[in-house]
Amino acid sequence: MYGMVIDLNKCLGCQACSIACKMLWSNRDGAQHMWFTIVETRPGQGYPYNWLEKTKKKAGMDDKDYENVPKFDYSKLHNNPGKGLPNIGINLKNGPNYYEDMGRGKNVNDEWFFYLPMICMHCEDPACMKACPAKAIYKTREGFVLIDSEKCEGAGECIDACPYKRIFFNKNMDKAEKCIFCFPRLEKGEPPACVITCPGKARFFGKLNDKDSPVYKLVKKYKVAVPLLSEFNTKPKVFYIPPVMVAENKIDDKGNSSGERIDYTYLEELFGKKVKEIKKILDNERNKSHSELIDVLTGFPTWKL
Repeated sequence: MYGMVIDLNKCLGCQACSIACKMLWSNRDGAQHMWFTIVETRPGQGYPYNWLEKTKKKAGMDDKDYENVPKFDYSKLHNNPGKGLPNIGINLKNGPNYYEDMGRGKNVNDEWFFYLPMICMHCEDPACMKACPAKAIYKTREGFVLIDSEKCEGAGECIDACPYKRIFFNKNMDKAEKCIFCFPRLEKGEPPACVITCPGKARFFGKLNDKDSPVYKLVKKYKVAVPLLSEFNTKPKVFYIPPVMVAENKIDDKGNSSGERIDYTYLEELFGKKVKEIKKILDNERNKSHSELIDVLTGFPTWKL
């Protein structure tokens, strides 16, 4: 069974994974609002907008929670000689990552945020599969959660059932669509596009039961990678190393240190109560003259099929 680990201490927020996935899987009409993987700024509203808050309230998603495809009147560019820059309809008030790098804090010295790549979690016990009235969602022997488009009736119940809101509705097709873990690439012995395009090498991919795999070592051997929102008991196969290696000191207006900067309460809401324990493990391993864990985190390649 395959799994993925994302080291949030290494994610640059560059969106290379987002663009690679977009160009490969959803660069077409009807899919403009679909971002099968996207890097959010946390704390923040995320995408779809405020999905985390709606998940906690068990509320459904609606059209306004997704990106609206902008329509530009390009004729104004052609029929506006010598009249300055025309307004062709660019009046964006929201969008994916519209509030990127905003984070939380009273001022620039107190600001704190981290990047959170989101992707279908390919859960072992997927809520979407249970919710689908057409039984169109199924699991493969490799652990991939997929949608049979021929069976999908467009009910949309899977979208609301997913605690991570990683299923999208294609109105052109009246079908639900989602990340497929790039399984056609895996069949050729290649990793998912988001893994291979990450310049920070923050993503690790491989088999969870292979002791030589980086994901096995990070999840099962050293236990520094944990699922997101584990309280929903869907047993995700995407794991995260919490962002505990970022600068911890707040700096006041006089340049003095004034305590911890990391909001551990917020991190524990996302990644559970082991966040501080993971930080201790990483700190201890970094102080050793040699550490297999640090070798895995800093080595290449980041995948093993």
